[in-house]
Amino acid sequence: MILSECVLYFGVACGLFANDLWWIIKASLSSILPAGLHDSLYTKLQVTLPQPGETYVMPIVAPLAGIIFTYASNMIFQFLHEQKDKKFLRETFGTYIAPEVLDKMYEEKQAPKLGGVMGYHTAFFSDIQNFSTFSEVLEPERMVALMNEYLTVMSKVILDNEGTLDKYIGDAIVAFYGAPAPVENQEKKACEAALVMQEELDNLREKWKAEGDWPDIVYSMRHRIGLNCGNMVTGNMGSDMRMNYTMMGDTVNLAARLESSAKQYGIYNFVGHGIYENAKDDYIFRFVDFTRVKGKNVPVKVYELVDRKATIEKKSLDLIKEFEKGMDLYFQQKWDAALHQFTQTETMEDHFTSRNTTPSAIFIHRCELFKENPPEKNWDGVWTMTTK
Repeated sequence: MILSECVLYFGVACGLFANDLWWIIKASLSSILPAGLHDSLYTKLQVTLPQPGETYVMPIVAPLAGIIFTYASNMIFQFLHEQKDKKFLRETFGTYIAPEVLDKMYEEKQAPKLGGVMGYHTAFFSDIQNFSTFSEVLEPERMVALMNEYLTVMSKVILDNEGTLDKYIGDAIVAFYGAPAPVENQEKKACEAALVMQEELDNLREKWKAEGDWPDIVYSMRHRIGLNCGNMVTGNMGSDMRMNYTMMGDTVNLAARLESSAKQYGIYNFVGHGIYENAKDDYIFRFVDFTRVKGKNVPVKVYELVDRKATIEKKSLDLIKEFEKGMDLYFQQKWDAALHQFTQTETMEDHFTSRNTTPSAIFIHRCELFKENPPEKNWDGVWTMTTK
């Protein structure tokens, strides 16, 4: 629009000076028409010079310079203002929100609001197994150095997958997906972050082993991750003196319960049914239980996030297949057959030093328990947890 305004003013000023308002059109056509066509239209395209007193002189340089200067100044101001807004967002949220999410917030003008906003998001909890033991065997300085290295690597994984860091609670990481700006396929990105975090922890263990100056417990460090998706409240919460951009709700509580209860099954990626439904096209899950976690009345289906479909090994698929057969027998209350099946899958489970149990071992114990004390006839298959 600014360019058109300048061209129009220039054309009118020159047209008035030549006493022909069509001057700019004739001049333009003369320069672009083929020679033959130009010659045939020569008389129509010719501009007759005005006689004295028939012309008007309008200033050109000053008005055009004024327009250009004003437009350029406005553009510079908007650019500086935009950079100021981006700087504010990055300074405020850059330490715990992925850069891609920050850019999306700015483009869509989704500045974080004071107070809470209800929305569909994915909650993410992780915690190091037997962390209290680390505090006993490591000096405070070395403990801090170890945790800083661990948290730096894991936080980067979350941010790389467009997650939002909520807080650190000692060794635990709390994060969520889908706020303060929407994230497409947030359940899948949370699953990817969980798997990459397990892979990065493998790399850290190898690094620490190569250094050779850590206690043995460091070389077998493991962390458990709990994921759940659903409606929750996100926003700036706290007091007038100090606020934190965080999440609240039943979905969040269940994710925390999944992370803490994963140790009862010997599982390291424990997810809710919503995660399974939304990510099952790209990721492999193992149905583990129909359970009522401590503090909750409504039972939920819970799953182990095993691997990506593209990279999973055949032995893992075989284990899942045989384990599902055992689960079918278990829910049919065929305890002997289920016990035999779970005994077989127990030999297929991945056993390593720091793994205290396996899902197969848990159901072997349950089958033996139900053989001695059969459930009621209207048993719905729900297992109620009594501990976190």
